[in-house]
Amino acid sequence: MLDTLALLYGLRPAPGLDDGGSEPLRAGRHVVLLGDALPGPDGIWARAWVPYDPQFGPGDVYAWVPATQNGRATLGPADSAVCPAVATIVTIAPLLPPDRLRCVGRTPITIDARSWSPGEWSNYDVAPRWYGMNSDPGNTISLFDAGPEPMAQGAATNAEAAGAWIDARIPPNVDPPPRGLYLRVTGAFDDPSAGGCGRITPAGAGLPAEAPADSVEWCRQQFVVSHWEALLGPEGRPIDLAAPQLHRFAIPNVQPGMAFACGGVGMPPLTIRIDLSKVDPVWIQLPGGRTSIPSFDRTFQIVRGDPPRVAGPNGVVLVDGEVLDPDRGKPGLGLCPEGDIVTFSTMPN
Repeated sequence: MLDTLALLYGLRPAPGLDDGGSEPLRAGRHVVLLGDALPGPDGIWARAWVPYDPQFGPGDVYAWVPATQNGRATLGPADSAVCPAVATIVTIAPLLPPDRLRCVGRTPITIDARSWSPGEWSNYDVAPRWYGMNSDPGNTISLFDAGPEPMAQGAATNAEAAGAWIDARIPPNVDPPPRGLYLRVTGAFDDPSAGGCGRITPAGAGLPAEAPADSVEWCRQQFVVSHWEALLGPEGRPIDLAAPQLHRFAIPNVQPGMAFACGGVGMPPLTIRIDLSKVDPVWIQLPGGRTSIPSFDRTFQIVRGDPPRVAGPNGVVLVDGEVLDPDRGKPGLGLCPEGDIVTFSTMPN
């Protein structure tokens, strides 16, 4: 069993014990010890995995942390996680990755959860690359509990809002799951690919170099998807290809057709894609293979035809393959490029 320890006050990893740079650790940071403590500069040091923590900044690194300084202990014990009787998104998402593997093992499990972009960006480049790269998370998605009505207005829509999540890795033989839907996902920890897994420090990242055994252990702790199905679409209805759904947004006190402030960021050209055979039939293709989700106000509807299109009541139409300049849009269309999401509203012509 792995013991979880809390760092009582911030210190730096031991100089010379890691090949990378050092990073201050703030008081209250949790670490997972990996072996016996050893003498080192200015005290006793322990090898540990430092998990990512939204409150304390970057993590997910293997490093040396101080166990003592000036004769005083710097680490205090914390309660070890109790394994749940049943593995669900509610019970295993709050666990640290080492505890997920310890509790669930390699037995495949099926969980129902809402999906979104990864909750954590990879510090390292991983081989095989479908585990995620520092420059591109690939097809990794986050899975999280969005509550008893997961697609209702006010439900958590992303991993950070949910507070606990699992970043699920999608291998090449599995179609990428959609984001922003309620899914039933089957997968397992300790995937066979983990045996040849490696995490490589990107140039200039200032991270400690990772031992091959640590990389293998990290990959064993990842949830790898083998199958998924969509239960609820973006409008909260069961999936029915005869009644396709759009991602929607609601802005309080703003009526359709009225202008609203856009705090979006610059984006490359946006290519509209529409395929009514898919459970999430409308998406935005970006250069390099990345995608964004188009989110529409309630006035837009999918119109079947050749080609199918998304149309607003003012006559504005979007068709498959159409390329939009995110800074200009088109007449009658309000467009706000926000990265993962691009919002569309109908505007006066």
